[in-house]
Amino acid sequence: MTVTECVFCDIVAGDADALVVGERERTLAFSPLDPVAPGHVLVVPKAHHESLFDVPEDVLVDVMEHVQSLARRLRGDEGFDGVNVLHDSTFHQSVPHLHMHVVGRRDDDRDLWPETEYDGSKRDAYDAVTAALDDGY
Repeated sequence: MTVTECVFCDIVAGDADALVVGERERTLAFSPLDPVAPGHVLVVPKAHHESLFDVPEDVLVDVMEHVQSLARRLRGDEGFDGVNVLHDSTFHQSVPHLHMHVVGRRDDDRDLWPETEYDGSKRDAYDAVTAALDDGY
């Protein structure tokens, strides 16, 4: 994908419409086309990076600082109880441009945690992670 084919890059450049809710030097926050709840916003780096795997660490820090700032504002100023922060770096990612979903939450019974059919033990999950990381913990 070239940058000119990326809708988020078009939004950053001002070539596509978006409801912008916050802007910083290297990040932009805007309402998604299909919000899952009131208080749902996306935070993207202005430079094109497809995922967590290719974004420079300093840019990711800027993204997460913007996420934290929005989360605090949603909780304080807007009266949400808290937030969910979600990211997908698999083929399910709808736009291949790093983006964090920040979803304001109230006591609303909406479950944004994905369903799982995992029936393994906590130890199996731990062993899989430590084997993959190979850090010798």
